[in-house]
Amino acid sequence: MVLTAVVGLSGCTPAPTRSSTTSAQTSTLPNAGMKPAPRQKAATAFTSVVTPGIRVTGSVDRDELSSVLDAARAARSWVERTWPRQTAEAGEVKIQVASNPAQFAQLRGGAPTSPDVVASTTPTGLIVLSRQALGMLNVQGRRVILAHEITHVVLQQTKRAGLPHWVVEGSAEFTAYRFAGVSLAESIPLLTAVVRAGNTPSAPPGNGSFSTNSSQSAYQQAHGYTAFLVDRYGMSAWRQFVVATDNGSETAFADFFSGASVETLRVAYTAFLRSRIG
Repeated sequence: MVLTAVVGLSGCTPAPTRSSTTSAQTSTLPNAGMKPAPRQKAATAFTSVVTPGIRVTGSVDRDELSSVLDAARAARSWVERTWPRQTAEAGEVKIQVASNPAQFAQLRGGAPTSPDVVASTTPTGLIVLSRQALGMLNVQGRRVILAHEITHVVLQQTKRAGLPHWVVEGSAEFTAYRFAGVSLAESIPLLTAVVRAGNTPSAPPGNGSFSTNSSQSAYQQAHGYTAFLVDRYGMSAWRQFVVATDNGSETAFADFFSGASVETLRVAYTAFLRSRIG
């Protein structure tokens, strides 16, 4: 599967949207990391820059690659603090900066794209970045997007089909924002607005929500539900739940959350959102 992130900081990410036609993972522009787009330099010969644990390649200016490498270094450290074993086992994170929209689409397996799509992670674990969309992000926005995608890589979420989208995207969004220095309300502004308008959801978003025009809202709802589970059951239980779910367990929710289910937690989730962002 291809996992995708869209323009959003709030992130990826995360917040990220899932491609409905291919098998990669995608991120949109985050909800707080926007800046005016700089003038793009002409493409150059394919090159790479490397630091321990990260390799960034592309046919773009070396300074651009170095800037991505700096952001990726910080992002990987954020991911490592939440997923230390998985990050160590993943080895070198590979990132390619596409020099133009056509190459971005090609590297994503020909999946349809739009100007707000920033990044995708392919089934092979390659993180692909849109040079044009990346130019619209400040340093913090780049770190959030990269942390979202690196989470998909270290958890090997692009290699497995049929996973609940809210678990996959919620884990990436929560990880990306955990050390970003913004509040929960700031990281999920669309959901915050919905809650403050009195339309508080009571469950995580369904898979279909991630392939619609409102996919950014789905990413933020997944993030909100993940924050609720961590708050209620703790980081250790949540991490075990994500790993078990990623490995195909259909009973992980009850196994790691004291026998609970999405249905039995509806009232508690609504109360959490109203107290934290309402």
